[in-house]
Amino acid sequence: MHRRDFLRIGGSLCGLSIVDLLRLEATGAIPDKDAGKSAIFIFLCGGQSHHDTWDMKPENKEIGGEFKPIRTVVPDLQVCERMPKLAQQADKYTVLRNVSHRLAVHGPGQQYLRTGNRPLPSVEYPDYGAVVTKELPAPKGIPPYISLPIARTNSVVESAGYLGVAYRSFSVPGDPSSPEFSVRALATPTGIDGKRIQRRFGFMNRIDKGLRQADTKNLELEGMDRFYEKAYDVLQSAALRAAFELQREKALVRERYGMNRFGQACLLARRLVQAGARFVEIDFGSWDTHQDNFSTLKNTLLPPWDQGLAALLEDLKEQGMLDKTIVWSTGEFGRTPKINNNAGRDHWPRAMSMLLAGGGIPGGQVVGKTDKDGAEPVGDAYSPDDVAASFLRLMGIDHHKEYYTPDGRPMLIVREGKPIKELVG
Repeated sequence: MHRRDFLRIGGSLCGLSIVDLLRLEATGAIPDKDAGKSAIFIFLCGGQSHHDTWDMKPENKEIGGEFKPIRTVVPDLQVCERMPKLAQQADKYTVLRNVSHRLAVHGPGQQYLRTGNRPLPSVEYPDYGAVVTKELPAPKGIPPYISLPIARTNSVVESAGYLGVAYRSFSVPGDPSSPEFSVRALATPTGIDGKRIQRRFGFMNRIDKGLRQADTKNLELEGMDRFYEKAYDVLQSAALRAAFELQREKALVRERYGMNRFGQACLLARRLVQAGARFVEIDFGSWDTHQDNFSTLKNTLLPPWDQGLAALLEDLKEQGMLDKTIVWSTGEFGRTPKINNNAGRDHWPRAMSMLLAGGGIPGGQVVGKTDKDGAEPVGDAYSPDDVAASFLRLMGIDHHKEYYTPDGRPMLIVREGKPIKELVG
């Protein structure tokens, strides 16, 4: 039997879809001292309007639109009136108002903001979660990189790029606010208990030992034995199962985050980081408000985002976790200063805003500004590469570390970009 065929059969021997269940690097045992920090990356698919959140221009009605600014607990920062809870947590985060790039299409823009590298046709770069998975260990049975695609739109696709499928995320679709929410990948087939899985796993390993000499140079098979072992660890992980059981939280805590998909995903992200996950991503869309920008923001997008993100920051602080957990909320670009004929705003990468908090990032800080129309940064402008370099530095990862593609090409984690002093000190 060809080893590749056996690896396919191995999943059914265990009663599991192993490759879909877990695509992780075998990172080894976690060291005694923490090797780095964790991150919660909130990706606002479609592109959030900076004019209607962080960078309001109320002096010009044609630009400013329907919303009014309100004060925050930070004197130099005003935010949209539809963000009252984040206004009260402004001492915990930094707002970057001067991020700028030139990719106005969703796909390339998302690749740029999720990797810190401008897309090239000749190479596919790994996203941040894949890099963190490669660089930072996690406890046994806890996937380093977990994604919660609660509302993924505009063809967002996670990618481990040239690092390979082993570094992709443990993806958990579904609605965490639903009473029926469960993680299918952790559910064993009917009639298959832990002992039976253990016997099948042992049987598979015994047969596999006799086939290891086949396809030894096939990169697709390299490390598969360790991936199966990791998959088995996840299935046996009581800590991971417990982290997904949101009903363990007090009702007041769950209500504080909001009993909706995004709010409960934020709470779940906190629990997963507590369990040892290094990088948790929440995909929340769609912020692509070409039509009915203001009603969509007012009724659908801003209320859960404001409540869930504010509760996450406050909860992390209360739990003593904020200094070790970076929270980053961004889309792929901003929206146009001009309001179009459909009461919407279109794509605008030349100016955008981001929230970053925790992990040593100063709170209560506003970095950069834009012109009177919110169309261009005034003075210093930062690229997504710069923000990526800053994030990796804060995570304890050298953004200029060199990797190699499967065909032997050397690649820097982030080709360009310099850490932003206001973020990293």
